[in-house]
Amino acid sequence: MNNVSINNFRNFITLPQSTTKIKEIENSINSLNGVLFSKIVLAEDKEIKEIHIITKDLYSPKKITRDIESLLMAKYNIPVDYRKISIAQVAEEKNYSPRLKISDLSVTSEGETLQVIVKLENNNKIFEGKISCINWDKNREYIITRATLEAITSFLKGRVFFQVEEIKKVYLEDREVFLISINLINEQGKENLIGVAPIDDDQHRSLVKAILKAVNRRIAFN
Repeated sequence: MNNVSINNFRNFITLPQSTTKIKEIENSINSLNGVLFSKIVLAEDKEIKEIHIITKDLYSPKKITRDIESLLMAKYNIPVDYRKISIAQVAEEKNYSPRLKISDLSVTSEGETLQVIVKLENNNKIFEGKISCINWDKNREYIITRATLEAITSFLKGRVFFQVEEIKKVYLEDREVFLISINLINEQGKENLIGVAPIDDDQHRSLVKAILKAVNRRIAFN
């Protein structure tokens, strides 16, 4: 574990006592580029005692430290003594990617039955989500989303759950896009994820891309 130090000053600002608030701040730190995990430790007087960070070895510890300082000040008005930030870096496996991509998508209807099968690929392994339900035109986007999230949950071995909040088609710079809002739910609580993808000739596949845009960057931390 490498301790990053720059100057010598003390932080007398304390974090709120609420565990929920601390988790919110940790999640904000986790959203920074290169950060895989963060843990805030408080002293008995509720002053920040330590902030432990795990990052990928591709990122500069000094830059990550500065990013954490800026985030805490800008978003939470908390100046932090960078000497309290400990960073451990892990080597990223060259042939491994935590991201998922589309392998196959099947949407078929027969009579009153709609069947959606979504297959996602990660490092040559396939993860499938399959849903059969009543064939209503208005529910197709929701069912495709649910099947995609089922495949992602399979990849994550059930460690998280997903809740669909909203699926919209909107125009950005004269181009129609899917905008999707998803809640990721785990033992730490609920976190909202947003994904956007341009709509092309295959609207169903475009929707899956929007879902992966929302989820891919976050699932690496679970």
